[in-house]
Amino acid sequence: MTTYEESGVSTARGDAASADAFQQLVRTFNENTDLINGLVTLKADFSYIKEPRLVLTSDGVGTKLKYAFASGRHDTVGIDLVAMCVNDLVRNNIVPLGFAMYRATGEIEPEVMHDVVEGVVEACLQAGCVYATGETAEMPGFYAPGDYDLAGFAVGVVDKEKVITGEAIQEGDLIFGLGSSGIHSNGFSLVRKLFPPDETVEDSRLLHQILQPTRIYVKPVMAVNRSFEIHGWAHITGGGIVGKLGRIVPDGLTARLDTTKWPVHNIFRRVREAGHISDQEMRRTFNLGLGMIGVAPKDVAKEAVNFLAQQGEAAYLIGEIIRSSKEGKVEFY
Repeated sequence: MTTYEESGVSTARGDAASADAFQQLVRTFNENTDLINGLVTLKADFSYIKEPRLVLTSDGVGTKLKYAFASGRHDTVGIDLVAMCVNDLVRNNIVPLGFAMYRATGEIEPEVMHDVVEGVVEACLQAGCVYATGETAEMPGFYAPGDYDLAGFAVGVVDKEKVITGEAIQEGDLIFGLGSSGIHSNGFSLVRKLFPPDETVEDSRLLHQILQPTRIYVKPVMAVNRSFEIHGWAHITGGGIVGKLGRIVPDGLTARLDTTKWPVHNIFRRVREAGHISDQEMRRTFNLGLGMIGVAPKDVAKEAVNFLAQQGEAAYLIGEIIRSSKEGKVEFY
């Protein structure tokens, strides 16, 4: 008689992985966390919000995972996973409340899954949200040995009247940026073409730069939002500076950026040189050292940058909003 385990699925491995994950995720529990019959629930009080709205977002790590597979280092990609979700929330002034992860692999490797969850827990602690639940799927024959995929889901809350969309951006506003930690988790199909993961493991310095996890901007961005009138935020992910900043700039206006105003990480210079990549292509693919870009009235932007600097954040005034009849929403000089 054929059994489920003979097909390649071990419920014992799955149960062990889930138990290990739960032992780690309890570290993220806070005063708004309840356990009801084994379920993790959020008991947040929204009475202080005039018109509360719950917002959901989802994202993944992408092919950056290939470098984790090749190197055997799995403790950073969980941070990327959370960051890609919660950073998308805070750009609209949404407070992250809870996070969930889906993990899928051909055969569960306990040590690998432990390290992945460890990164998720660390990121949730940084973001101030609860790692509430997850699912581990063992799918024999679907993934190559040692491979896995991750999907993240986050929920947050915002007052309807306080959503930041970019609609308030106007001529004369200044643009400021928060420094990135490196490539973050975008453009990796291009990066892998230039630096194949199996070869990159031989270059420890390059591997370290590539695996630097995405910065989590929840605390600095929400602190700025509480203190200043911010007209718009762009989380610089897929589409690079051109795509993400351009998306929030209203019609008839252009974001004019001074490229001398912020430092560009060495990893981006290395990528550009290795692929003989044009500046235009780099700007529409990578963050180039700026993970979040904000727009605010002139005096406010200056105060916000000073405020961030006092908090130990790398922040730079990088440009201005001008009126323009050109088709492009972002230009560089």
